Amino acid sequence: MNNYSYPILEDWSKEELMTMMKLYNSVEEAYENPNGSNAKNIVDLYKQFQMINPAKMEQKQIDRDFANISGYSLFKTFKAAQLVKKNNVKMD
Repeated sequence: MNNYSYPILEDWSKEELMTMMKLYNSVEEAYENPNGSNAKNIVDLYKQFQMINPAKMEQKQIDRDFANISGYSLFKTFKAAQLVKKNNVKMD
């Protein structure tokens, strides 16, 4: 269990918050799990993230905040998940 807090926006609904938590956890799994994380799941969650936060500036800020506390990039993981030929994406 990680001991940092995730970037959370006050205007997210409970459902949006749950989606964002799943995205954060899936991205962490892509970096931390030896088998990586399900690529399709990450792509789907990231697309939901883009709908929850349609402003590019806001997306970049959330990604930056998450990277600052975790060391992991939402965007880079999404891009890798789009390109991977296997079921799982593993980040270094």
